[in-house]
Amino acid sequence: MKKLDPSFNRMSFAGGSLGFAVFFLAASATAGIHTWDVVEVFSNSDGTIQYVELLDQGPAGLGNEIGVGNGSLSSGLHSFSWTNGAVTPPTGDKRYLIATAAFAALPGAPTPDVIIPGANVPFFSPTGDSIGFAGVDTLVFGAIPTNGLDSFDETAGVALNSPENYAGGTGSVDASGTPPVAVPSASNNMLILVCVSLLMIGTYALFLRVRRARR
Repeated sequence: MKKLDPSFNRMSFAGGSLGFAVFFLAASATAGIHTWDVVEVFSNSDGTIQYVELLDQGPAGLGNEIGVGNGSLSSGLHSFSWTNGAVTPPTGDKRYLIATAAFAALPGAPTPDVIIPGANVPFFSPTGDSIGFAGVDTLVFGAIPTNGLDSFDETAGVALNSPENYAGGTGSVDASGTPPVAVPSASNNMLILVCVSLLMIGTYALFLRVRRARR
């Protein structure tokens, strides 16, 4: 039987070990986070009310992709990261909600898992952008609805917003309202008329006084 050169065996072992190490490091870099995808985005017209929703594409009741609690998000406008700590497994089919403070303040809004820093608001452009999560998934989209009611979902397309956080809290928000225009009431109109009249009387009295003084 022909024997292999010992140096060849050592080289093969070293090469195999190096390949395994590279594979292990690459796997570790994305361990606990690599099945999370960006699936839904929402924005009002000025971008102050926005959310981004992630989904673990793994099967429900399974999965250990707990690294989402220490993730990062980037868009064409901004990028930021958070360190909330690992989430509790299983993570399969769970969602993770990242939103602005103005969204969180809306009636019916589920509590976001992450609040987008104020300096990064608006976080993305509703006229079209790309949002990447931790280097493992990117959602590219064109113009999305800004009527304050509809969101853009990767699968469903345009539909009524349906934010959901990791705890399973769901809701639907209405960000379509605009600040009401103040309409003067009858009492306000009367007050304005009285003020104008007093100003005119005072001005006329001052004029007469100056006129008498010059005589």
